[in-house]
Formats: sequence, C-alpha cells, structure tokens
Amino acid sequence: MASQEKSAPFRKNRKATRLSQRLGISGASCVLDVMVNDRAALVRDSAAFIVLLEKIWKTRDVEAALVWEELDERIRLSDELRANGIRPYKGGRFRSTKLP
Repeated sequence: MASQEKSAPFRKNRKATRLSQRLGISGASCVLDVMVNDRAALVRDSAAFIVLLEKIWKTRDVEAALVWEELDERIRLSDELRANGIRPYKGGRFRSTKLP
C-alpha cells in the first residue's frame, strides 16, 4: 500500500474547482442511472466520471498509477481476507478495505 504521507493542503485552483463541480454532477448522474436501471447510461457516465477524476489528479499532481496501485492492493487484501473467511472491520486487526 502507498504510505500515507502528510502533505501541504492544496491551494485553491479555479480549474480544479470547476473539474470538481463537474465530477459531482457526473457522480450524481451515475447514481440516477442506477436508480432508473439504465445500464448503457451508467457505463457512459461512469467512463466520464473516471476521465474527470483523472483530470483532477493531473491538476493536483497526483500520479494515476499510485491511485490504481492502491485500488489493486485493496482488492488483493479483500480477496485474501475473504479466502481465509475473515471479514475486515474498521478499527480492528485488519483495516477496512471499504470493499464488499
């Protein structure tokens, strides 16, 4: 897992703010697509969400590879725990993977 480094807070940036607003709208569209059971729209809106997220990472100098590695590690940990019959829980021996 990537270490959790303490870093200086981001400076306010108009581009990042605008992208964040668009990301929120895109996320809300994904939720609506799920609620109305529109698979094609969910795929389309999910792709737009990921593209916007990657643009925000780029604006904030966050390497996308680090984020994808973190997700892969969480999935690996979740699979390992599930295979051993261990359910992860927050604040306990195993950290929460926030995955089902």
